[in-house]
Amino acid sequence: MLLPLAFLGLGLWEWQRGSADLEARALQRDRMAKVVATLEAWPAAANGSPDAGARFRRDGRTYAGPLALSQAKEALDDAEDTLALARFRRYLPPVLILCAALAAGLSILALLGAALLGRTGRRSREALVRGFGFVRHALPPLLGLQVLLAAIVIVAAVAFEASAILQAGALTTDGVKLLAIAAVVVGASLWTAGKALMQLRRTVGIFTPDPLPVPGRAVSAEEAPGLWRLLDDLAARLGALRPDNVVVGLTGGVFVSSGPKVLEPGGGAIGGRTLYLPLPLLPLLREDEVATIIGHELAHFSGGDTEYSLRFLPIYAGVGRSLDAVLLAGAQHDGSVSLLTRPALRLGVFVMDQFHLAVMHWSRLREFAADAAGAEVTSADAAARALLRVTAAQPRIDEALETAYRAPDDAPRDLVAAALGHAAERGLDSAADHLEERQAHPTDTHPTTRQRLDALGRAATPALLAEAAAAPAQEALSRLSAYFADPGALCREASDDFLEAARQHAEATRAALEATAAGIGTEAVALHENTRGGGFTLIGFGGALALVALVLVAIGLPATEGREAWIAIAGAGGVGLVFIVFGIGMLRRGDTPFLVLGPEAMAVAGLDRPIAWEHVLELDMSMDKGRVVTRLRLPPEAPFPARLPGGRRVKLDPKRRAVTFAAGPPRGLKAQGFAELVWRYRAAAAARALLAREASAAVFE
Repeated sequence: MLLPLAFLGLGLWEWQRGSADLEARALQRDRMAKVVATLEAWPAAANGSPDAGARFRRDGRTYAGPLALSQAKEALDDAEDTLALARFRRYLPPVLILCAALAAGLSILALLGAALLGRTGRRSREALVRGFGFVRHALPPLLGLQVLLAAIVIVAAVAFEASAILQAGALTTDGVKLLAIAAVVVGASLWTAGKALMQLRRTVGIFTPDPLPVPGRAVSAEEAPGLWRLLDDLAARLGALRPDNVVVGLTGGVFVSSGPKVLEPGGGAIGGRTLYLPLPLLPLLREDEVATIIGHELAHFSGGDTEYSLRFLPIYAGVGRSLDAVLLAGAQHDGSVSLLTRPALRLGVFVMDQFHLAVMHWSRLREFAADAAGAEVTSADAAARALLRVTAAQPRIDEALETAYRAPDDAPRDLVAAALGHAAERGLDSAADHLEERQAHPTDTHPTTRQRLDALGRAATPALLAEAAAAPAQEALSRLSAYFADPGALCREASDDFLEAARQHAEATRAALEATAAGIGTEAVALHENTRGGGFTLIGFGGALALVALVLVAIGLPATEGREAWIAIAGAGGVGLVFIVFGIGMLRRGDTPFLVLGPEAMAVAGLDRPIAWEHVLELDMSMDKGRVVTRLRLPPEAPFPARLPGGRRVKLDPKRRAVTFAAGPPRGLKAQGFAELVWRYRAAAAARALLAREASAAVFE
């Protein structure tokens, strides 16, 4: 909003200046026309020749006779040209004002519309989907129009100011520079706008969500008779829809989902309503706690929550892709966002926020309603215990699974039993430490545990917290028999799937590390600044000046030029020699490498020691006036280099442990290629270090 309004104010100011300038230029033209008419009517002398008494003063000089009339006509032509330019400039402010007003109006309309849709959406989920479903389709052209209007505004404003330079007449060096800057600004604005429009055009396509990956196995009624009986009973008592599939795995929490899913690692595709249960959690929960959790999830089916989540996804994706398109079009080299696309980006973010707030509103309400449904089939105490028990048990389950994932070949065959044993050995976490956390879910958000307890009318009393953190019962593992026909085999199969995925991940990681480590050669690579072009240019120009001076000396000088001419020739020859010396210096500088990249370290010219890759804590490379600025930060334990006397200028900051040096792109490389080469050497060193660490750990074991 503020930027379009600021441009609107600029347009009004330029309009006022343009009107005043047009009036002044018209008055100047009229005056010159009268002067020309007067000189044309000037009487001739008595002998018929032009009267030298007719005079005209221009640019500090006075002209008489025919020259006065000639110069006056030229001045009249110049006045006509400046008047035509003033008339053209007069059209630019209205264009600026109109486009800025349209951009501001569209912003106000979009802001009010998004806020209204957000409020309406908090009253009805159907209204939320309909309203922001329309926004998903309308937002890309709206953002594109915003960017286009901003581009026209900038072009009109810059053209108005740049044309004032042309009105001044003779172009100075500063004037040429300003016109060049104006041309760059206009070109960059049009390029950014065109790129944004092309990017936004691709976002209006139909969004088809990918199937949700679920690491687990589907269990039938024959494999889980007790679980399916429980589901039938709870669905009947709640009047809820029965799930089409039940999937069990080792990771994550309990959740339900509609729509397409793919089971991993097998890759089997399933659809419809799906309930997911993590096997390690079930032995740690009592029967009424399991029932209240499943009742909670079935309530999502009866409320249509999972179907609404699927309808929300295309809206999130559409708005997100529009924002990405604008952000990509306006991205600058320094990571900032172009002034041209910033209003459109802020507008898109506001729309996304309004939609997200409305979705969060319904998510909170539906979670509270589902908690109430779960408590209805058991009790509020069971529902509160289940919430706290899950938060207390999940850290121990995660620790056991993470240990197995890091070393799958050494992991036990039954990870469910291993997680239960780990929880019994270490004890569960204190649920009091997790009251402000939200339970993880692959598609939806949850209120905090404390808020959900408050909605159940239960407080996190010391007694309730102690009960939630109680050690697993000795018969905990046998609780699985109440749900599954052969729980031992099912747990081993799920563990095999988990460990196989861990092995595949480890193999893929190792292959990627080996490829990265092999991505560089074993020999050091010396990088030279590409100074040949500049050096030869200086030498050529200096040689030309020196040659001209020598030729003038050889052919002799007119006697009238005297001492001043000799001084000018000597000056030209001296300047030529200076250019030659500087050119030779540039060539010599290019012959010495400014950076040597090796597998283990990088050597920066001007420092007394190489910098090991393992000591590079941070690496940042950026462009500054055509040169690549490289900044390194070293850890406190790393040896800090010193600058060599007479060496290349390198900025050292011992307090911040920073090393900074700048250089033009090396020979044969552009700036991007140079940055990629340095990062490749650093990545290769890190990959070798990780592989060596794994190898030493294997030997130690």
